Amino acid sequence: MQDELGDVSRDYHQLLRRGSVARRLPVSQHEAWRRAIRAQARTDEFKVRTWSRPEDARVFAVLSDWSLSPEERARLARRLEWLRED
Repeated sequence: MQDELGDVSRDYHQLLRRGSVARRLPVSQHEAWRRAIRAQARTDEFKVRTWSRPEDARVFAVLSDWSLSPEERARLARRLEWLRED
């Protein structure tokens, strides 16, 4: 059980960093994962949307109000420009 909590905690930190997270889990664990992510988001007063795709054995979470900061947006634009040069 402790290992599962650690996985949810890591997933939640990724959600905060990236604005979204996906994990491959047995379908029987999807609902528990979704509840745990939503509970942590509620504690931090974030709105989060979760869903699962049983056919792919994947669960997803997205922060509703997430967007890139101006610095991140500029860094992404530079990376995309660099990729287009090739």
